[in-house]
Amino acid sequence: MEGSGASSSRSSPKKTGKGSASGLVDMVFSWSVQDIRNEELYKSKVERIPLSFQSVSHYLGSYHFPLLEETRAELSSAMELISRAPYAQVISLEESKPYGTSLYKLNVDSWKNKHSRGAQEPYRTLPGDIFIIIDAKVESVSDIEHPGRTWTLAWVPKLKDDDEHVMEVKAAKDIDIMSKKLYVIFLINITANNRIWESLHLNGNMNIIKPFLCMDSMVEEICDRCSLYSNAMWAEKLSSRLSSTLNDSQKEAVLTSLCKLNCDHKSSIELIWGPPGTGKTKTVSMLLWSILGINYRILSCAPSNIAVTELATRVVKLLKESSGINSTRGISICPLGDVLLFGNKDRLKVKGELEEIFLEYRVDRLAQCFGPSTHWKHYMGFMVDALQNCASHYRAFLKNELNKAKETKQKMNKKSFLWFMKERFNASAVSLKSCIKIICTHIPKSFILESNFQGMIHLLELLDSFESLLSRDDLISEGLEGIFSQPAEVQDSRNSFTPAATLQCIRAQCLSVLRNLQCSLAKLNFPSGMAKIQKFCFEQASLIFCTSFSSFKLHRMKMEPLNLLVIDEAAQMKECESTIPLQLPGIRHVILIGDEYQLPATVRSKLCNEAGFGRSLFERLSMFGRSKHLLNVQYRMHPLISCFPNSKIYHNLILDAPSVRSIQYTKQYLSGPMFGPYSFINVYGGSEVHDEVGYSRRNMVEVFHS
Repeated sequence: MEGSGASSSRSSPKKTGKGSASGLVDMVFSWSVQDIRNEELYKSKVERIPLSFQSVSHYLGSYHFPLLEETRAELSSAMELISRAPYAQVISLEESKPYGTSLYKLNVDSWKNKHSRGAQEPYRTLPGDIFIIIDAKVESVSDIEHPGRTWTLAWVPKLKDDDEHVMEVKAAKDIDIMSKKLYVIFLINITANNRIWESLHLNGNMNIIKPFLCMDSMVEEICDRCSLYSNAMWAEKLSSRLSSTLNDSQKEAVLTSLCKLNCDHKSSIELIWGPPGTGKTKTVSMLLWSILGINYRILSCAPSNIAVTELATRVVKLLKESSGINSTRGISICPLGDVLLFGNKDRLKVKGELEEIFLEYRVDRLAQCFGPSTHWKHYMGFMVDALQNCASHYRAFLKNELNKAKETKQKMNKKSFLWFMKERFNASAVSLKSCIKIICTHIPKSFILESNFQGMIHLLELLDSFESLLSRDDLISEGLEGIFSQPAEVQDSRNSFTPAATLQCIRAQCLSVLRNLQCSLAKLNFPSGMAKIQKFCFEQASLIFCTSFSSFKLHRMKMEPLNLLVIDEAAQMKECESTIPLQLPGIRHVILIGDEYQLPATVRSKLCNEAGFGRSLFERLSMFGRSKHLLNVQYRMHPLISCFPNSKIYHNLILDAPSVRSIQYTKQYLSGPMFGPYSFINVYGGSEVHDEVGYSRRNMVEVFHS
């Protein structure tokens, strides 16, 4: 293992840049330390990204060198902070099969500096991590280049388990296994850039990308094959689902965008412009909720985990509010099988109600109903047996207890039939009710069918009623055994005047519903096994939430194509990043929601920043003058605060909502007529310093005073 990455990489990325993650990794591996620190390495290659493109290859190729340069800049920044980077000493190192592929299995000691560089969470190894493996714990970049130093870059392709001390890495150079003491130092995670790289080489669905390559192709035309009457009927159908809490601009944005979905002849991109405080998330959540149930498959993504979870939470809330209580007895179950959220649980911060749509949680829950020994068929069969044969089971129980008493020569403590019935029923009811609730919550009604859904809700009511009757003080055990020895015949429980007779009626109804469900549910092709259940969840979901980077996983899944792509915070997403979901099979319509006047995507490289690498598709289309649906009422700022951005940025197009104009909304922080809602604080002694990551500056004294 010699001290280098390799030679300089001024050659075209096409030499190694096939549509695979290793293509970008191979380019990174070819860099020396001097290359990584050289801000002019790609200066002659990175060109200004144009607004208009001649072809698909021109479009995708425009991002190749900017992506390489941005990756170099991120790696360079990490190396500058290498003294604070997470690191661990290598305990053992062995070459992995197939030999000669520079794959190694590392066993490392406990990680140090796990909370370094301003990370919100302690470091843990993830697929896509780039390490430097070196024969000393270095404190600076110059230490890496020290004469005689042995080092190489390494990449984590995947993790086989959650053990942070064991990992398999691909190294840039062969490692001397017999070498002296080695350290592994974390630099960056390259997964996001890998997925962009793969997307640029994907040759996927171009239905959306092709029509919007150049200005001439962006002329907004009405489809001559879709009648105005059809569009009007479609709009009326959707309008009935929209909440009255939407203002006129929000409702118009939703309806106009959704009307394009009625067209199967032309692809479309709609832009919803949401300045700060205009109810953007509320509008998008209502848009998504209104489409559910009309036979569309939707992907909703955003550049950040926070934006994804916020929108998903709003949609779940709307679904629960609209579903209400599913029965007069208060069985509250909201079917959420149409909605799916997937990604990194820790980064998404999945908790509470959001768990009910999260992929891993859903798979675990459904596995409880479709396992070999925990199948719903078993639970229903146990309950049928408990209700139908309780009397005969009781007699067998007494006989067994009598035999035990004779063997031990003790007096038999005879249990009542009511006691036995309670024990038998409760043992079956807990698991059955849990299974029914899981199926109703996590599998779409369209799969289990409305009749089965209502049947299961009714069964839950009956089981609750039966359980309540068993606990009544006026229910007498004498005579119950005789009643339960008789065949169960369905009768109207309202004509039953004794608790025992009512219990017999409820028993008969339970058995009738159970047998119907056993027959009808058996006809459905439920999955078995974790992998098949996960595939089933993706296949059945009508609305999928994830980040734009996570959407790359959908390219590898065989499922019914998606129809609509909705990108929230679209102005904060690099256009090259948006090519990941845009190329998914089946996507014909796209709705972008954002505001190009807010902060753009973060770009580390000055060269890339000047080239427009951080520009979003939303911004590019806006620069071409593409029409946008403006949300024109703001609900956040006092008018005296909103007037400045409104006049200087939004051309006085934004109105102040009545709520922010009210007297109750006015806050006076400082005395005097000139300050109004503004507050000015004199902060003494503070100074701006770089944060731990080195991305930006901060003044901790200002933070303390605020």
